[in-house]
Amino acid sequence: MNILVLAAGYGNRMDDLTKNIPKPMLKINQKMLIDYAIEIAQKISHQRIFVNTHYQNQILESYIKENYLDILISHEPNILGTGGAIKKIQNDDLLILNTDNLWQETFVNEIKESINFFNENENVENLLLVNSNSEIFDLDMKNKNIINFPSINHNTRFQGCHLIRNKSLNHYPDIFNIQDYWINCSIEGKLYGYETFSVNPHVGTKELYLKNQ
Repeated sequence: MNILVLAAGYGNRMDDLTKNIPKPMLKINQKMLIDYAIEIAQKISHQRIFVNTHYQNQILESYIKENYLDILISHEPNILGTGGAIKKIQNDDLLILNTDNLWQETFVNEIKESINFFNENENVENLLLVNSNSEIFDLDMKNKNIINFPSINHNTRFQGCHLIRNKSLNHYPDIFNIQDYWINCSIEGKLYGYETFSVNPHVGTKELYLKNQ
């Protein structure tokens, strides 16, 4: 299994905080958001770890090359969307982590458990790690943990981490949003949720980022 850390976005929701620096290099508790994600990724059994880049890519890539010798850069001259970013490097099953969450150490074991579930259930094409004890919900998870997407009713929350089966995006364009795939995957009954309990605060907006300082 490979791992992809998503770090290419413009960080528009951070407003002026990302005017001169990529969002993944913003710090909380004296540690960059990209470090939280990579350190979690390194604790998961993997073949390769990728980080995709676009906005302010030279700054981010220099930092990664200096501090993480084993990380592979997937540079996007034109931003591909999350779906396109996954498709570009997908030649194996893939674990995806974003840099909008403040990843907790306790989440590592839950990721490992979700990988075991994913490997044992070939009918699951995309497995979203969710938390149904959250104060805010954004997804609808039905019986047997099938995700209904788009979600009209909300009873769980996406944790910003998911697993996707190799070759599942072969027939999609090179530039697209992963939500387009989720719609089709849900229709086919192959989009599932995996319940987790660690609280990984979402810090993807300026308000939330400053709140967690």
